[in-house]
Amino acid sequence: MLDYESKKAALLAETDKLHARLELSKTIGPDWYEPGMMEYLDKSEGLWDEQTGELLLRFESRGTRYDGRSEAIEDVSRGDRIFVKRDPDNEFNHNNFLLLNAKERDVGNMPAVLCNAIAPLYDAGLLTFESAAVSYVEPITRRSRYARQAVLFVELRCRLAPCPNGAEHSKMTC
Repeated sequence: MLDYESKKAALLAETDKLHARLELSKTIGPDWYEPGMMEYLDKSEGLWDEQTGELLLRFESRGTRYDGRSEAIEDVSRGDRIFVKRDPDNEFNHNNFLLLNAKERDVGNMPAVLCNAIAPLYDAGLLTFESAAVSYVEPITRRSRYARQAVLFVELRCRLAPCPNGAEHSKMTC
């Protein structure tokens, strides 16, 4: 059996990392550069409301370079609905979640660290997705000619169910 509190703590740690990226964006100057870490810092966010169990996760879609995803991103705009679909048969990560646009075209994956934190809670019915939408998009046609992929950020709102002590769920002990 999985321990609810440790899985919740793992998810909240990832939430804090997303928030820390946003906070870092407020303190750095134009001369600061850390390869792979600086770009789009201000587009990330992670917030947790302990009273309501609501989570707001704003993250960059991964794998946008592959399988025609950059082309599919050409059709999305800020505010467009995104569908989050569980993808347990993914050959690289059985905890994967796909991100699909309104036409149900694949526009990437949720980052693996988030997938790994969310999947056990989601699979046990303790986390539900309330909404997902494009929070930032930079199609490949609007990027530098040297860019290899589109940039897509998704804002996911979800709710983590409380787990009373002693209660049992299908795959998790609380």
